Amino acid sequence: MLRWTEFLDVEAIRPSLVARDRGAVLHELAGLMSARAGVSQRELAVHLLAREQLGSTVMEGGVAVPHCRHAGVERIVTCLGIHRGGLAFGAPEDGLVRIYVGMVSPPDTAGLHLNVLSRIATLLHAPELRAELMAAPSAGVMRALLVRAEEACLPLRNEMSLAR
Repeated sequence: MLRWTEFLDVEAIRPSLVARDRGAVLHELAGLMSARAGVSQRELAVHLLAREQLGSTVMEGGVAVPHCRHAGVERIVTCLGIHRGGLAFGAPEDGLVRIYVGMVSPPDTAGLHLNVLSRIATLLHAPELRAELMAAPSAGVMRALLVRAEEACLPLRNEMSLAR
């Protein structure tokens, strides 16, 4: 079963983003992914911004998932950043975003790209998990919370598959 945490290293988690606007957030997220993605921070930030301009990636609950595809990337890479004060990231009615998940994928992984996005959205839909992530003191604790949440989610999915 697919796990988001397979694509999320603890080094790619930042408990306190310092950015003050949307462009700076994208640049900061790109920095968390650039080394593992094998693409420069600037180039990755440009791709994230281009995708964001097509349509906001803000979800309910103060979460945004800026993502893109890039020909120079060999595998899916994700990151997680918390902005303690929150930032206006999408339309004004979206409210402040505090939890940011960045993702970059190779162009030929459309199905896997969508499956990882779906997993992220499913997990971060839970208000309890979002609150725990906001309260977590370190990147290691944040990753452990996500692993635990995925473990709790997987048995339910497997049981549903068996019942069909």
